[in-house]
Amino acid sequence: MKSLGEMTTEELTEALEALDDTGSEDTALRLALYRELRRAAAEEWVFHEGDLTEVG
Repeated sequence: MKSLGEMTTEELTEALEALDDTGSEDTALRLALYRELRRAAAEEWVFHEGDLTEVG
């Protein structure tokens, strides 16, 4: 299994869906997944197809 920091938005979304499916009440894991999902989404938005998009 990959570390959270190495997972893509798709993989993080799948992990969150799996938590929902199992009915897990693990709030710490859920928050960590959401945090990493936001980070990964921001990176994908800024770094589109390997190109640096200037922000600001």
